[in-house]
Amino acid sequence: MNVALAGFAGVTVAGAVLAVSTRDVRATVLGILIVLLAAPLVASPWPGPLPILARLAAALLAARLLTIGLRDVTLTGGSRIGWPAEALAASAASVIGFGSHGLGAVGLGPAEAQAAGFGLIALAITPLATGRDVLRLGVGTVLLVMGALLVRVGLDQPAGDGEQLVVGLLTIGLGGAVGVIAAAARAAGGLEIANRGTDRRRARLPDAHRIVAPATAPTTPEAAPAGRRGRRSAAAAPPVGAPPVGAPPVVAAPDEPPPTEPAPTEAPAASRPRRSPAPRSSPSPRGQEPDARPAAEPAPPPPPDAPASEPEQRPPAPPRPRRRRVEPR
Repeated sequence: MNVALAGFAGVTVAGAVLAVSTRDVRATVLGILIVLLAAPLVASPWPGPLPILARLAAALLAARLLTIGLRDVTLTGGSRIGWPAEALAASAASVIGFGSHGLGAVGLGPAEAQAAGFGLIALAITPLATGRDVLRLGVGTVLLVMGALLVRVGLDQPAGDGEQLVVGLLTIGLGGAVGVIAAAARAAGGLEIANRGTDRRRARLPDAHRIVAPATAPTTPEAAPAGRRGRRSAAAAPPVGAPPVGAPPVVAAPDEPPPTEPAPTEAPAASRPRRSPAPRSSPSPRGQEPDARPAAEPAPPPPPDAPASEPEQRPPAPPRPRRRRVEPR
C-alpha cells in the first residue's frame, strides 16, 4: 500500500463528498475542481510532466466554464441525507473497491485507484437518481466518468500520453456542457428541471377531451359570429356603452340634482258651438212626390261670452211616410 497514493485517493473522495453534499454553488465547483486535480495523481507510475500539465489545465478550464455558467447562482439542491451519510457510503464503497482489487483477476494498476473509483461511483448514484436541478445532474455525471477512469487505472496498465490528452479534452467537454446547460436553465428562470413535480406520479392530461377555457362573448354586432347561435349571443350581449350586468345604478351627487324638464302647459280649449245634426231625408215612395215642407233652420250658435245655458234638445224627427203598395195595371 502506497501512502502517497492513499492520500491522493482520500483527497479525491473528500472533494467528491463536498461537491455532492453542499448547497453552496461555489463549494460545489471547488469540490469538482479538487476531484479533477487529484484524480490524475492516483496512478503508479505517475505520468510525465506534459500529461500532468495537460490534465491540470483541463481541470482549471472545466472549473472556469462551470463558474461562468453558474454566475449569479448561489444555492443548489444539495444532499437529502447530509454529508456524514455521504462520507460513510463513499468510505464503504472505497473499502469494497480496495478489497476486490482486480475483480477476480490480477490487477495491473494500484488498488488505491480502484478504491477511489468505487467511492466516486457510489457518490454519483445519489445526484443522478434524485437530482432536481441541472447542476446536481452535472456533478453526478462528472463523478461517474472520473470514477470509471480511476477503475480503469486500477485494473490496467498506466495510460500513455495520448490517452491523457484525450481524457483532458473529455474533462473540458464535460465542464463546458454542464456550464452551457446551467446557463440556459438560469436564463429560463432557474436550475430546476422543468415538468417534474414532487410526486413521481403526475396527473396525465386528457388526450381527446381537453378542458379549454370558454371564449368571451362578442360585445359588438360586427364581431358576433353568423348563424343562429351567433344571433342569440349578439342579442343577449349588452349594447355598447351600457353598464355591465350587476353593476350598481348610477346615482347623482346630492349637491348636483339631476336636471328636470319643465312640464308643458296646456292652452285653454276654446268653446266650440255645438251643431245640431241635419234631419235625414227619407226616401220618397214610388209614385209619390217628396215632402215639400221646408226643413227647420239650425239655431244660431251662442256668442263666446254668453253664459252657459241648459243643454239643447234635438228637434223631433219628422214622421216617416208609409209606403203604399201600387198594384200593376
